[in-house]
Amino acid sequence: MKPTAIGIGVQKCATSWMHSVLGAHPQVGVSDPKEVDFFSYYFDRGYHWYERHFDHLPNCPVRCDTSPSYFYDARAASRAWHYRSDLKVIALLRDPVARAYSNHLHEVIKGHIEPQSFEQGLRNNPTYLEQGLYFTHLKRWMDMFGPQQVLVLLAEEIQIDPVQSAATVYDFIGVNADFVSAVASERRNVSDLARSPGLRRALRSGGDLMRRVGLEEQLVQLKSTAPVAGLLKANSVDLRNRVPPMQNSTKHQLLEYFAPEVHDLADMLGRQSLPWPTWKSRATQTAPTPIAS
Repeated sequence: MKPTAIGIGVQKCATSWMHSVLGAHPQVGVSDPKEVDFFSYYFDRGYHWYERHFDHLPNCPVRCDTSPSYFYDARAASRAWHYRSDLKVIALLRDPVARAYSNHLHEVIKGHIEPQSFEQGLRNNPTYLEQGLYFTHLKRWMDMFGPQQVLVLLAEEIQIDPVQSAATVYDFIGVNADFVSAVASERRNVSDLARSPGLRRALRSGGDLMRRVGLEEQLVQLKSTAPVAGLLKANSVDLRNRVPPMQNSTKHQLLEYFAPEVHDLADMLGRQSLPWPTWKSRATQTAPTPIAS
């Protein structure tokens, strides 16, 4: 029960969307849970432990694991290649400055830190920046698997046309690309807090149960009905009302910091431009500039 494809991240770049559109396809099965983190955190548990996460998929021709930790773990690409050199690898990227801020909101939502400014969080958590070094990390995967086995999508382009983006993923992993699911257009992982955490846990538990029994399409429809949509909205508090926006001086620093990586990434992908504000920062340095603490 080896996986045939893996999603490697990046965190806060539509990986939950990808996991959902993969799981919705009748020819594809996804790991349980979504993030197995085998090639990063749990490699010492062995191949049999990893493959047990796909035991529930005996009849699926394509099996996928989506673990954002793989992207920036320096060991993961080599480990994955030695495990199965014909794996299809899917990477999702997003403007690195926007991703860093979203990463901060994620840490607050998870309760890892109290609501605080992005600048405070940045001083505390270097992974906000480390995960945004896209060229550095993606090069390891390209070097190991080759560009023909690595699909790179941008979250901004997924948002514009999620159905076509899903079709691109399906075609890449070798299943029917004409399949269309309402799941592809569903908005996921909104940066908010719950007024009632207990209510949110109960609702998500019910949603997870529906997904496990193959009722994700019905779940999407249910969530769009007025009573359920109203309940979800009433229980949501926009986190951006509690966490101030990134300071302009910080944004400028990050634009300069990521600029060399972004331009090297564009060259690697053979793109003339990227739909990111960071792309417009024409920094001349060849290495990231340290961020002041």
